Amino acid sequence: MSGNNQMNYSEALSFVFEDEEWLKKMAIGGFIALVSFYAGLVFIFGFFLVGYYIGVMRLVMAGDENPLPDWSDTSKLFVDGLLGAIISLVYVIICGGLCALFIVNLANSPYTSDAEMVVGCVVAGFATFFALTFFINYGLMQFALTESFSAAFSFPDMLRFFRNNLGDFIAITIFSLILNLMLLCAGLAILSPFTNFWGMVVQAHLFGQCARQSRPVSEVMQTASPAL
Repeated sequence: MSGNNQMNYSEALSFVFEDEEWLKKMAIGGFIALVSFYAGLVFIFGFFLVGYYIGVMRLVMAGDENPLPDWSDTSKLFVDGLLGAIISLVYVIICGGLCALFIVNLANSPYTSDAEMVVGCVVAGFATFFALTFFINYGLMQFALTESFSAAFSFPDMLRFFRNNLGDFIAITIFSLILNLMLLCAGLAILSPFTNFWGMVVQAHLFGQCARQSRPVSEVMQTASPAL
């Protein structure tokens, strides 16, 4: 089942350029992405990117007319990014561990042929990719909405959310994957940190829309405790 309202993909693609300072904000984000990936400083500057991703989600959920955050509050962006990275890491460990167990069991099975092994690994890889996308973005959405670290791991709310929004999550994931692959090619490697930063912001806007229209997540916002 999908969400209660229609997702607005055109708004996600265009909202950046409606901000009066969009060029400055996107240039800063692109430069941080450039330094993060090409200078090997992703574990320092990458937190700011995660924090910005969360910031876009938060403003979209709140219905802000200008949901492109400013870069001035660097401490807030860093702390949000750090907590967001920890949330993501927990889900990576869980999903990656389950995928590894599946592959190990498949490899050790005497009834598995080489062809079945290859197919199983490919299927497990795609399943893990989609699972990570779902769980990580759900966790970041909950954190952005409630500013509570523990809310990112509220599994009863997670089940209700995915029951109502799984279709939208799949559509956003596929759309974002295609968009970012196109932007990676368009950026010709050198400019890809700038082009893909825009793609990251578009994806954050879409997941923010999904959370905004979701009743279960709204209920969590009203009942969650302050940040831990």
